[in-house]
Amino acid sequence: MSIKPESRATPKFDKDLITILLEAFPEGVIGLDLETTGLSPLVDKIIEISAVKLTPGGISYFDQLIDPKCVIPQKTIDIHGIQNSMVEGHPKISEVLPSFFEFTDGLPLIAHNAQFDLGFLVFNIHQAGLKADNHQVYCSCKYARSSLKNRKSYKLSALASELGVNLENHHRALDDSIAGLEVFGHSLRERKMRDEKLNLGSCRIFQLSDFSSPENLELPKNIEPMIPHVAEQELVVMKYKGGTFKNKWRPIQPIALLPLPSGNILYAKCLISEMYKSFALSKIKEWRLPNSEDEVETLTNTRRGELI
Repeated sequence: MSIKPESRATPKFDKDLITILLEAFPEGVIGLDLETTGLSPLVDKIIEISAVKLTPGGISYFDQLIDPKCVIPQKTIDIHGIQNSMVEGHPKISEVLPSFFEFTDGLPLIAHNAQFDLGFLVFNIHQAGLKADNHQVYCSCKYARSSLKNRKSYKLSALASELGVNLENHHRALDDSIAGLEVFGHSLRERKMRDEKLNLGSCRIFQLSDFSSPENLELPKNIEPMIPHVAEQELVVMKYKGGTFKNKWRPIQPIALLPLPSGNILYAKCLISEMYKSFALSKIKEWRLPNSEDEVETLTNTRRGELI
C-alpha cells in the first residue's frame, strides 16, 4: 500500500539529506513508526503502522490504521489522538503485515527508539505465523546521541525542532517515520562534516531474523500478574538472580515488557542507580508491590549504602 501523504505530512528531504542517506544505504532505506495501545510489545497492540521508503528511484509511503480488537486506553488516546471509532473496521495487523513487508522489500529499517517499535513488529510477525525477513534495524535516537553532541533532549520532537525538521503531527506514525528518517540524515551529515566515519554499527540493534523462536516471546507465568502494574508504571520491588544486588529486594519503576533476541526483558528505571536498565524476565526471581513508600525509601537508601 503506497500513498501520498498530502495533508498529514509534508516531507522536506533536501538533496543533501537524500545524498547522505543513500551514501549510507545505497539500495535504499525505510523510516518506520508505530502508534500503539501502550509501551509493551509483549502485551499491547499496534493501532497504526506507517513508513517512508527512500531509494535511488524516489520516495514512497505506507500508511495504515489498524483495528486492535480491544479498547484503546484514554491515556494513549491523549498522546496520539487516535480514537476507538477511528480504527473500527480497519484491518487487523496480521492482515496488513504481508503488504507492509512487500513495501519494505528487505531494506534497512530506521525508527526512533527502535527497540520499542520493532519489538511490536517482531511479536506480531510471530503471532501471525510469518517469517521474519533479514531487515537490519537501526535506531535514530541512539545514532543522534553519538552524532549530535550536547543536545538538551534526544526526543524526536526536540531534535526535529532544533534541526528544522517538519513535524506538525507528532505521535502520528507517518509524520514520525518521516521525521525520524530526516533526523538520521542530519546525524549522518554531522558526522561527515566532522570527517568522522559514519559508523552505522553503533546504532544497529538487531535484525528481524534474529528472533527465530516464537516460543521465546511468551511471558513467564510469574510475570503475567505484573502486566497492569507495568502499564501504569507503578513502583514494584523485586529479587533478581544477577547483578550487584543478587537475590536482594530492590525497588524499580517498570516501563515496558520487550522482546530481544537474547530473551524477553523488563525495561525499568532502577531507583538505586536512577538509571534505565534491562532485566531478563527469566532472572526475575520474585516481585511484589511495596508495602509502603517508606519501604521503597529504606530499600533505596540501604542498597545505595551497600555500594559505598
